[in-house]
Amino acid sequence: MQNVLDIIKKYQVITIYRHESADLDALGAQFGFKQYILDHYPEKQVYALGESVGSGAKHFPEIDQVGNELISQSCAIILDCANQERIDDKRWKLASYKIKIDHHIFVDKFADYEIINDKAGATCEMLALLFKKADVKLSKNCAEFLYRGLIADTIQFSTSSTTVDTLQAASYLLSSGIDIAQINETNFSKSFQEFSYETFIREHAQIYKEKIMYCVVKKAEYEKFSLTRNMAKDKVNVFSRIDGILIWALFVESEENSLEFTGSLRSKRIPIQCIAAKYSGGGHRYACGVKKLQQQDILSLLEDLYHQI
Repeated sequence: MQNVLDIIKKYQVITIYRHESADLDALGAQFGFKQYILDHYPEKQVYALGESVGSGAKHFPEIDQVGNELISQSCAIILDCANQERIDDKRWKLASYKIKIDHHIFVDKFADYEIINDKAGATCEMLALLFKKADVKLSKNCAEFLYRGLIADTIQFSTSSTTVDTLQAASYLLSSGIDIAQINETNFSKSFQEFSYETFIREHAQIYKEKIMYCVVKKAEYEKFSLTRNMAKDKVNVFSRIDGILIWALFVESEENSLEFTGSLRSKRIPIQCIAAKYSGGGHRYACGVKKLQQQDILSLLEDLYHQI
């Protein structure tokens, strides 16, 4: 982390990026890092960039707007993103220097300096531990952003990626005075429309060969609940913790193309990242996304997942 901090000190302008369809870990890392820099280097210009976000965006500040010329002068920090195709704002390539910090399985090298730990439960966990190792005092706002991402990606410390390091990161963030009860409540609370949508997908879920549960949702169906595609596909974990179900998936029709579906895949300790990679996707060992699926691709994907069991 000291190397990263030394690099940051050299640049007056910092731009911070994350993956498209940003979840709470991506946003927590992005705004947590931004807040850290603003707290410790108030003279610097720091911008959080990107466009597509999920429902978790309500817990974070507005995305910044900045021109190409300023980006070209900046040090770009790319967080929670394994491959450059998924970086949400392609102008990151204009930056003078690029740093990548990520907890996904390695896909490709695209930054000048990279820190990757695919055993970490969240990118927010990595940042917290890196700040801790550098003996940095975090503000309450910074710690709250990071804690939101940490508990989201580990599903409140319940996933197999939760380790001693994860809990040490949480302890360090808690020492900044954050209200974990309030953060947990707001992170995981839902609107009545979201609750009704979850009921809908439970009612329409199907079982594939006794081990896989999935649901396919049309655009008109999730829009009936006033949800965007990103909000709709985030609900995949309503199928978790069901006896006998080893893999679960949620496929949501694109907002732009009725012939394409985006999918979220999850599993109980069965590696599925290699399967997701075959379908224009990727992610973690047990949590992945896929995209640009046709109807026939969904059945092919389910069969590939079944053979992975």
